[in-house]
Amino acid sequence: MLTLTPTAVLDSKPTNGPEVFAVIDGKKVFLPSDAKYVMQDRRGLWYYSSRKPRPKEGDWTPNKTSIACRTDRGYVRALKTDTNLRWLDTCQRTVRIISGEAGTRRPADD
Repeated sequence: MLTLTPTAVLDSKPTNGPEVFAVIDGKKVFLPSDAKYVMQDRRGLWYYSSRKPRPKEGDWTPNKTSIACRTDRGYVRALKTDTNLRWLDTCQRTVRIISGEAGTRRPADD
């Protein structure tokens, strides 16, 4: 039996570590701290990677991890949206924020 574990969280900020997120389909998707890029494939599924992906044989390079979120009903599903752009134009950097003392927030250094 295949078990999916969530790799991202919708609309709830992580409590520890840097805040890493991407805005996908108008929603803030919080990702693991090693995520630096997000991209969509031809089918509409979203992925993240720690290195800049390159197109290879009609898809992104194999060094990517699917973004899976828990739904309102408690199921873990891969994040899928409508394809509004060509899949080659969907690659984007994630936003990294660090919380400091006294509630201050600043962009993280790479």
